Amino acid sequence: MSYCTLANFKASVGILSTDTTSDTALQAVLDTTDQLINLYCDRRIGFGQTASQTRYYTATNPAYVLIDDAVSISSLATDDGGNGTYSTSWVLNTDYTREPRNAPLDSWPYTELDTTTLGTKSFPLEFNAVRVVGVFGWPATPASIVQAATIQAAAVWASRTSPFGVIGSAELGGLLRQSRSLHPEAALLLAPFRKLEGLAR
Repeated sequence: MSYCTLANFKASVGILSTDTTSDTALQAVLDTTDQLINLYCDRRIGFGQTASQTRYYTATNPAYVLIDDAVSISSLATDDGGNGTYSTSWVLNTDYTREPRNAPLDSWPYTELDTTTLGTKSFPLEFNAVRVVGVFGWPATPASIVQAATIQAAAVWASRTSPFGVIGSAELGGLLRQSRSLHPEAALLLAPFRKLEGLAR
């Protein structure tokens, strides 16, 4: 499901809900906008939620490992022997903690697994030696993401009929030239959500 629903997008660009003529093209714009936002924020999974998945990570410090956005974690195991068996199981709050700990209170995901306050185990530093099973993504799509998607999709839709990439008019008090960048307001809304390193490979 797109960050901005088709119904809301049609309303934002002045198309009646009963007019289905352009629904396929409108949905394509929404789907493309979602991909653009995910890439811009460097969030591979996006701002929805996955079903339970198994993902692999490489720790660069024995005390912690960075992970993709995670809503919940059902199991953690490590391949301490480098033989691909992931035979070492970890217990939450005994061997590791999920960080930031206040993430659920702020409606943000977990992004790190940490042993600093426990010190019972260490993460192996071999390639893809950490296996995490859980639900990845965000607890709920942030309102700012929905608004940014609506604004960006509307800009893309308007560009179909904008000569030389110019949207708006001087008479109405504003001109915006389409470029290879995001709409300025959309970029402003997305700024707090940008993460500039990819993790799961």
